[in-house]
Amino acid sequence: MHFTGTGTVDDAPRSAIAVEGIELLPGRAAFLPASRTLLVADLHLGKAATFRRAGIPVPEGSSRGDLRRLAALLGATDARRLLILGDLLHAAAGCTPAVIAEFRALRDTFPGVRFQLVLGNHDGAAGRHREALGLDACTERLDEPPHHFVHAADGDAGTRTAGLTVAGHVHPRVVLRSAAGDRLAERCFHLDAGILTLPAFGSFTGGSTIGVTPASRAWIAGDQAVVEVTRLLDPRGG
Repeated sequence: MHFTGTGTVDDAPRSAIAVEGIELLPGRAAFLPASRTLLVADLHLGKAATFRRAGIPVPEGSSRGDLRRLAALLGATDARRLLILGDLLHAAAGCTPAVIAEFRALRDTFPGVRFQLVLGNHDGAAGRHREALGLDACTERLDEPPHHFVHAADGDAGTRTAGLTVAGHVHPRVVLRSAAGDRLAERCFHLDAGILTLPAFGSFTGGSTIGVTPASRAWIAGDQAVVEVTRLLDPRGG
């Protein structure tokens, strides 16, 4: 598998929204300009392979497509670090030689980028395959004030002293409803109680509809734009 080392004009993020020093990018990723770090969460590589090994006939190619999108974002942002906030892999059964080789091809395309994984609940096999994947580091969490990077933010608000926690795990979605009764569910970025939750980067993933509080904010994570929809979700009508 081959990846190009730079993004094209069509691949580049067309708009970004800044939240506490973090840019929310089209394509379900975020970026820290200060450290040139690209943030993604929940790729779940090998999930389709896991299903096929269990005898469930799902199509191939979701991991390959997600890695192409990731390569485009790395090139377009000129990132110096890729920080994956958990669940890079889906399950040990899906860690096939092809899945590992596809990720390693991405890693080898960007030799000047540090690849770092904050371990998620699905990453039991990541440590065993760290060298093959080309990961520079695997950690339980990463504290870089004013930001704190974790996979699951459950309980984190009570332990951090200050700053913003950035997490994955939830696979947040918003549901928008029109006056005509139409319903639209979209992946989103979600900010609530000092925790910014990223959308799942992987295409072959489910999602959880987020709850709404008066202090929360939400942005649809589209491929071409990031759009705030907080007012549309406010139960008070906004």
